[in-house]
Order: sequence, then C-alpha cells, then structure tokens
Amino acid sequence: MKEEFEQRRAPRKRASSPMPVVDVMTDHVLGQLGNLSATGMMLLGTREPRTGAVHQVSFQLPDAQHREHAVVIGIQEQWHEPAASPGQFWSGYRIISGSEDDVRAIDEWIGPPAD
Repeated sequence: MKEEFEQRRAPRKRASSPMPVVDVMTDHVLGQLGNLSATGMMLLGTREPRTGAVHQVSFQLPDAQHREHAVVIGIQEQWHEPAASPGQFWSGYRIISGSEDDVRAIDEWIGPPAD
C-alpha cells in the first residue's frame, strides 16, 4: 500500500467534513468525498461502483473566504474495494474533465504542497 501512495504525483487533501458527491445525470449521491487532488478523488459510498464507469458529478468546495463553490467535473472509476464497514465501498476516480473555474477551485482548496 505504501508504494501506491508514493506513486501519486498530485498532492491530495482529505475532506474534514461531509462533502456529498452527486451524479448530475441521476441526482444520486455517489458517495462522500474522502480526498481530492488535481487529478482524482476518492469516495466512500454505499453502493459498489461499476468498473470503469464515467460520471458527471457536482460537489461543494469552500473557498478562502468560506464561500461555497459548486464544482462540476467528469470522473472515471479506476478502482474500488469494500470498506471496513459492511455495505460501504472505497472507490478511486480519475478526473477527466472540468472547467477552468472548477480546476482553479480544486487547486485553491488543495493548497500548496506540504514539505
């Protein structure tokens, strides 16, 4: 597992409060944001995702002034596995599309890399 973390190129930030990620086509909550990077996200959900599934999702990110920014991005499932709690699944997604404003909001929320 340690190798996996060392192979990540983009810094990630963990969500410190519940952040539901919603599929905009179905209005279904895919899961709660676990962490986010400029290139991907990890979710904790109650349904096993379809392998390789593509979704258009939205979620709220606070900006530096604590205002909410509605982010809408395209994501593709890369992996999933059962979580320790029965009926829950961790899943990793690659970000495949997003507007310049949404990419900027993600970058600002993540902040500068830690040393």
